[in-house]
Amino acid sequence: MDFTFKIDYLLVGLMQVIGFFIQGTTGFGCTVIAAPITNGLLGTTMGVPYGTAITIPFLYYLAVKGRKDISWKDLGKIVVLCAPGILIGQYLFYQISPETAKVLIGAMVTVIALMNLHKYVIKPLVIKEIDDVEVADTIVKRTFRYGCLILGGIVHGAFNIGGPLITVYTLEAVKDKKKFRNTMTMLWVVLNSWNLFNQHQNGAFTNELNSALLVGLPLAGIGFFFGMRFLEKINREQFLRIVYVVLLIIGSNMLLSNIPWTADGKMLSMIGTVIVFTGYTFNVFKKRKVNVEKLQTR
Repeated sequence: MDFTFKIDYLLVGLMQVIGFFIQGTTGFGCTVIAAPITNGLLGTTMGVPYGTAITIPFLYYLAVKGRKDISWKDLGKIVVLCAPGILIGQYLFYQISPETAKVLIGAMVTVIALMNLHKYVIKPLVIKEIDDVEVADTIVKRTFRYGCLILGGIVHGAFNIGGPLITVYTLEAVKDKKKFRNTMTMLWVVLNSWNLFNQHQNGAFTNELNSALLVGLPLAGIGFFFGMRFLEKINREQFLRIVYVVLLIIGSNMLLSNIPWTADGKMLSMIGTVIVFTGYTFNVFKKRKVNVEKLQTR
């Protein structure tokens, strides 16, 4: 192989430090977080297989290292319920535009992330409200959870973007932070190995791509190592906050970057966002005032 160096390879590699820090902590997110830079500098033809290939060594390492902390039961459910969806998705690939799918999935993931950030960040840290009672796992919640998983399989089969929905299921099903990360890791081992095989068969691995990977892999390793160390230092609540922030970034980026914006549409969207955010902020601080007064009288 003839090695070539370009400054773009270094810039893409530096982005992997951030992406793989998140991957080492949460078990997902590195490819999507780094995708705008990766695909922007390398182009999608080279950027997509780059994103697949650079994850493989770290996924296999973590899968072997954390094999005792994998929820095999939930992994089995994910694979079984996703497999038919992937086949359906491959058919729907020719029926639905990727932009439409990304807008719908992005909107859904954004709403889910915002709801849970309110639950895990705003309520305990700002409003000072703590739920002491464990909420029952109702049939509605289970139906929603499995629905996300099945839909995630369909979307992944069609457009390779089902990860956020599969994450929604796994977060509810696997409560332990380390088991969650390792279960997600094992799932990506299966999916990315399949993608890597297909990309290799299609001739994606050129000298340029291999050179970019040689530059990026050590930098990805730095981020991955520190992400794994960081996971050991945080509790479940902090872990969930990080995961839902990552989901919010992924979902909102997927949504906003694929809406066919017009000038009027942007203006109306901005006005609506300001109105909703103002009302939400007013309500939050009103509740905070009431709860702080209650805590002071105790």
